[in-house]
Amino acid sequence: MGKSDQPRDSQGRWASRGSGVVVAGAAFALAANGLGVGGTAGTASEVGGVSASRVTQSKQAARKGRTDDAWRQLNLRTVRKIAEPALSCAVNSYGQVRDFFLRNPCRSLDRTLFTLADPGGNTFVVSVSWVRMRQRSDVGRLKDLIDVDGTGSVTQLGAELLREQGVRFTGTPFRSRPRRDQLVVAEGAVVSGRPDPELFRTAVEVAAELPG
Repeated sequence: MGKSDQPRDSQGRWASRGSGVVVAGAAFALAANGLGVGGTAGTASEVGGVSASRVTQSKQAARKGRTDDAWRQLNLRTVRKIAEPALSCAVNSYGQVRDFFLRNPCRSLDRTLFTLADPGGNTFVVSVSWVRMRQRSDVGRLKDLIDVDGTGSVTQLGAELLREQGVRFTGTPFRSRPRRDQLVVAEGAVVSGRPDPELFRTAVEVAAELPG
């Protein structure tokens, strides 16, 4: 950038980018989020009553495929788990995402549905789909498409039965994670009660870490 982009100090002189002008701006941003000096930064270290360290441990367990340990770290209990491979991504998707698969067939699709319960008895489902593409370049294109609201998605395992029971996936919470030639798609839906929103979102983020 040119000199015109450089900040000035209180006397109108050119200031270096490492000066207090930048620090002051950062401090303002932190304060605006309630994390400034004397704020309540400590509250951000917990998610639904679960410490940040346990969230980290949950994600680590998920990356190793230890699902029960992952949920246990979040104080969640597995009520049910079903899994099923599929031969066609186009058949098991909808909207623009289905059109994408018709033009760019996937190599394989595996889906799992977890039904989880928190200590308060609230229950929700977390759907995880592992889409393996034939071309690694297709993974980024698929992510760009599927991350946009209203473009469709991979059909969640058991979605039709869940709809009959009044359980619907709304796209929130949602997380997609690319990994080499694979895209992991995770999303959740409330079954009963009122799960803590942050814990619900975190569970979906953890699910996205599971290996296919």
